[in-house]
Amino acid sequence: MPEVTYHQLDTVLQSLGFAVREPDPETRVYKHPGGALLAFPIIPDHVPVREHHLVATRMTLEAFGIADPPEFASRMQKAG
Repeated sequence: MPEVTYHQLDTVLQSLGFAVREPDPETRVYKHPGGALLAFPIIPDHVPVREHHLVATRMTLEAFGIADPPEFASRMQKAG
C-alpha cells in the first residue's frame, strides 16, 4: 500500500461508519456500531500512518466484517 496519511485514515474510517472522539488531548478513538474500537495517539493529519496502526486497522476491519484487506486498500487509495 502506498504511503497514506492520518487524514486519509480518518476519512476512510468515518466513511465506514466509525464515530470519532477525543477523550483526552492525546488520544483519538474510533468506534463502530458493530463493536469495533480503534484508538490512536493524536498525530498531525499530514503525517504518514505508522505501519502498526495500518496493520491494527486492517485486522480490526477484517475481524469485525467491516472491510476486507483489498477493500480497505482501495478505500485508502481513493482517499488520497
